[in-house]
Amino acid sequence: MPGYFKKYIHRISLFIATVILQYTGSVAQISLPDYARLLKVPKQYTILNTVEKILVDGKDNEQAWSRAPWTADFTDIATGATAETNKRARCKMLWDSEHLYVYAEFQEQDIWASITQTDVAVFQDNAFEIFINPDGSNHNYFEFQINALGTTADLLLTRPYRNGGRPFGSWDLKGLQKAVHINGTLNNPADRDNSWSIELAIPFSALDFRKNMIKAGTIWRMNFSRVQWQLDTINGGYARKKDKASGRPLPEHYDVWSPQGLVNLHYPERWGYVQFANTLSPGGFLNEAAENLKLTLWKYYYLQQQFNRANGKYAATIAQLDKLAEGLPDTKVTGEHIQMFVNEKQFYIQGKLPGYTEYITIDHKGELRTEHK
Repeated sequence: MPGYFKKYIHRISLFIATVILQYTGSVAQISLPDYARLLKVPKQYTILNTVEKILVDGKDNEQAWSRAPWTADFTDIATGATAETNKRARCKMLWDSEHLYVYAEFQEQDIWASITQTDVAVFQDNAFEIFINPDGSNHNYFEFQINALGTTADLLLTRPYRNGGRPFGSWDLKGLQKAVHINGTLNNPADRDNSWSIELAIPFSALDFRKNMIKAGTIWRMNFSRVQWQLDTINGGYARKKDKASGRPLPEHYDVWSPQGLVNLHYPERWGYVQFANTLSPGGFLNEAAENLKLTLWKYYYLQQQFNRANGKYAATIAQLDKLAEGLPDTKVTGEHIQMFVNEKQFYIQGKLPGYTEYITIDHKGELRTEHK
């Protein structure tokens, strides 16, 4: 095996190991009161089509960008609390027949980045992360990371870590165009900076979507995250602030577009909804009843995990799960029909709204499907 290939495999392996370590610790246990934060309808955003050519330079100078709405400001990943003063983060998007365009802007007085090697754990710098699940199934989704140096990492997951998923770090976002703009100075503690911004052109082809499959009305699940570390100034440069007792870096902080309800971005059901469109839709595009039905199904999914941990098997009836649901939000929709199919090792929960032909199903692996019967 050539030396350069060995180094590449080693780098990818370290990247995957770091990502797995980051999230598996928060997969196992969720306290019952915390489930309440998971039972909220995610945010939504309309991506406007553009015919104007976008020059990817890290700035939003084109007229098309002035038409694109901003997302809501990013908030705390778990609680939805407002970000710190002078730490505003937000983004906006456009699309054409070939690309999804993303522009993100971050207020920052101390712009710092140190990682220069691609496909390593870029989130160990201050970084921007994008998560994309095109079919809304919770499985087969993409993660992308970039820092203020423009260093990137990307990976594909067939399913979330909590369901035994493992990342494919060898997957590449081919054809990506990227640019970073620094409004201040990079890695200079001697001054105070203003902001930094990122502009991306993501080819639909890199996500295995042919251009004719993306059309007005198409809906994806997405989320965006700003990763922020506490910094110290050492020998005229920045370094991650460390805990005095352990000597380890203090935990990073995440602000996101659509709050997850817990410190774990690998709950794709908590990501926001984005719709590709030609015009903005007053009032949004989500069906409130359908979203509440999904929340009810997810509630039973979470409670099944809780029941299984306590009893070594899945609950046989919904009535058993309802006994665990005391204190959780009531997400039920009038007239909804919910049924559950269970054996010792697997289950699926299915729901249908009155007057609709679609059945929404979530199985024990956390995969969501919409079927017509």
